[in-house]
Amino acid sequence: MLNRMTGLFKYIPIPREHSPDIYSVDYENLKKLGFTTILMDYDFTITGWRDDNITDKTLKLFDSLIEQGFKVAIVTNTKREKVKIIEELTDGKVKVYTSMKKPDTKKLKEVLEELDSKESETVIIGDLFITDISAGNKLGLYTILINPYTYGLESKFKKFVAAFSKFAYNVFFYTIGWFFRLIDLAGPNEFKETVFDIDYEQLKENGYKMLIFDFDNTLNEYHKDFLTPEATDLLIRLKEMGFYILIATNGRKKRFKALEADLDELGVDLLAAARKPLKFKIKKKIKYLGYKPSEIVMIGDQLFTDIACGNVFKFYTIKVEPLTENEGIWTKTVRFFEKIALKWIREKPTLGKDEEETEVDEESPSYVDKLTK
Repeated sequence: MLNRMTGLFKYIPIPREHSPDIYSVDYENLKKLGFTTILMDYDFTITGWRDDNITDKTLKLFDSLIEQGFKVAIVTNTKREKVKIIEELTDGKVKVYTSMKKPDTKKLKEVLEELDSKESETVIIGDLFITDISAGNKLGLYTILINPYTYGLESKFKKFVAAFSKFAYNVFFYTIGWFFRLIDLAGPNEFKETVFDIDYEQLKENGYKMLIFDFDNTLNEYHKDFLTPEATDLLIRLKEMGFYILIATNGRKKRFKALEADLDELGVDLLAAARKPLKFKIKKKIKYLGYKPSEIVMIGDQLFTDIACGNVFKFYTIKVEPLTENEGIWTKTVRFFEKIALKWIREKPTLGKDEEETEVDEESPSYVDKLTK
């Protein structure tokens, strides 16, 4: 579930996530993260614009979501009563709410009250950033932007409307939105002091199978080329728990020759010169290993390398504090921008904790310290 919404992100229609369509969304991962309610737009989201034909594929998706325990509802700006046929087709299990007037949030709040759903546990999925995503961000919902629904569309006008909607978002994104997207990518799911403070049992219980660790200032101090006894013991314990462990470092391979031999004995994999936050080397590795993004956790001390890289892949990301202030000039420069980013980022969903436990008090000393450290 979500633990807070920050500053301008309430008013900037940047989605939490992009997906090609409603069928490609990782609902299993949303369930894992504590979400209980799925809201969907109607036109160009679950069917074509002004099209009242609901496909069997969509109905099967609704059935699957309900079986997983989600509350599912349609929230649309249209006034057409015909859309309420969805309630008949799903035996009333999927509620339909019309004339929502998004991006206004008044009626959306009323829907959540009727469904007895918390804002922090609700996902809204739609094709329009200026209505669906904007309304969701204002309320602090988890927002997913999809491409307009065009399956089976024959009308040239409707295809034009769909293409224009996508074009409008791209114009927004590549002029203003890219900055907020960059900041968003730097936001981890969790902040921890060290790798020893992470709840690995909880990660295991929630189906995570692979852990990717940074090395410098995460497992050992900057520019060291060996494991401390404490880090060694941790890796042994994690292997015994059944995790596959990969150390992905941007350091050059020749620096880690001795370490690589030690890691081989532990059964721990090493990927040197990983070039984070770029994707291609890690993508090739996980493709070879066969793990899904929803099964992987990225752990590191840098927002714009480790965390950004993990978020691009949609891994679960955990930011730890650097073990020492002794760092290279480039890293020290990046740390300056990290301090700025920490004041802007909106926090990501965290694993199944109560809202009261995860809500951050921005006036608390610990929060202020995190921003200025």
